[in-house]
Amino acid sequence: MRSMTGFGSVQIPTRHAQIRIEVSSVNKRGLEVIVFTPGELTRLERQVREEVAEAVARGKVTVALQMEPSRLSHGRSLDLQKAAAYAGTLRTAGKKLGVSGGPSWSDLLGLPGVVVSTQVTVTPADDRKILSGVRGALRKMVESREREGRHMVQVLRAHLKKMEGVRGKMEKSAGAMRRKQGERLCARLRELAGEAGVALEPDRVVREMASAADRGDVTEEINRIRAHLVEANGLVSTKAPGGRTLEFLIQELQREVNTVGSKSGELDLTRLAIVFKSELEKLREQAANLE
Repeated sequence: MRSMTGFGSVQIPTRHAQIRIEVSSVNKRGLEVIVFTPGELTRLERQVREEVAEAVARGKVTVALQMEPSRLSHGRSLDLQKAAAYAGTLRTAGKKLGVSGGPSWSDLLGLPGVVVSTQVTVTPADDRKILSGVRGALRKMVESREREGRHMVQVLRAHLKKMEGVRGKMEKSAGAMRRKQGERLCARLRELAGEAGVALEPDRVVREMASAADRGDVTEEINRIRAHLVEANGLVSTKAPGGRTLEFLIQELQREVNTVGSKSGELDLTRLAIVFKSELEKLREQAANLE
């Protein structure tokens, strides 16, 4: 399984520019893709979104493309005609003012328009190369999600193991609770019959005990908890995205343990249900960041 948190970046050289591609992702219930591109590369936005959708299933993914001048194209050039015009004007003014010598390069470079910025351009011929770079950054991001996911799986298994241990104790406590409830009910019936001066009918006693046992029986709920835990353990062992399925199982586990707590007639079982819910909440926090 993968985490939904990851990062990847690559740098793609083109003839006139260096394209830096950064892909980052954080957790989100569904898939949200945000693309930042310079105006010249807006034409690639749809294809970038498609690449992201093929690479991941969940998370908020941000793809940023940044353009910088290439090493061969420093992003600036000299307007020699304008520099020559400035130099001529300054020399003429110097003669009239009696100032000897002409302007230096440092003088000319500081004048408006002599140094001009070269527009960084990326042609459609570079699109395939840039999209290949996007796929490379996505692979790195996915790899980082997988690395974190492997750590998270260990944590998930630890929580599931603790929950299974608590479930086993709940099963034993539930059996003891049924016996105690039967004993208490039988004693109470005898007490009431003695006070009323009537004889107990064995069949009636059996029916009352069976009815009380049904009302407080949590065997089905505990069995369903065991089945959900088995499924959750199998799920975290797979490489396929399973965060949503795990969240659904957590909801089912929450429902079952709440029923156990509401039916419980013994303090020990109630306490175990609370401990189970505490571990379940830790599991929920981890699952919220799984793809």
